[in-house]
Amino acid sequence: MVKLEPKKIGILGGTFDPLHLAHLRVAEEVREAFGLQEVWFIPAGYPPHKKVETLSSFDHRFNMVSLAIKDNPFFKALDIEKHVKPSYTLKTLKRLNASYPEVEFFLIIGWDSFYQFETWWNYQEFLQYTNLVVVSRGLKGSEALKKAFLQKLNQLWEDDFSKERVFLLEVTPLDISSSMVRSLVKNGRSVRYLVPEEVLTYILEHQLYR
Repeated sequence: MVKLEPKKIGILGGTFDPLHLAHLRVAEEVREAFGLQEVWFIPAGYPPHKKVETLSSFDHRFNMVSLAIKDNPFFKALDIEKHVKPSYTLKTLKRLNASYPEVEFFLIIGWDSFYQFETWWNYQEFLQYTNLVVVSRGLKGSEALKKAFLQKLNQLWEDDFSKERVFLLEVTPLDISSSMVRSLVKNGRSVRYLVPEEVLTYILEHQLYR
């Protein structure tokens, strides 16, 4: 009997308040680099590191993600953290592994998150449930970045099995952040070409970030 290769799925979580073009480009480059069948976008319900009262509602954030990815057959939005308080990433990964035992997951995080990964809830357990793709928007082929990555990797995990499940990927440097978008909107400035048109229309229609 031929053993089938596991389906490979990327996971991109975040508050997505709002989702912007750098989120989409990161997802696309990781999907291509690792041969992923899909990338699932999972907006955080109640992120433990942020004040929930300062966030847009979950429904607004989920709707913006759904609109932004609707034309990409490789992208999918999940609302599984809508009622989870607090929204610990590890708990979400455990739920996904239980629901999709045939899937090999690739959790996508930024370099800044990886650098403080020991502050994540039960970080030592993550690699039991997912691979980790650390994306950096720095200079391509930066030896300093690679050195810093290996140093941090050795601090976090000692065994070779774990280290083989953590990858560094340098992606296109798009200097966009959700906080930047919110600030521009608040000050009455344009955010066109920073967010997808569907997201821009949604922000204006619902008067978000005013």
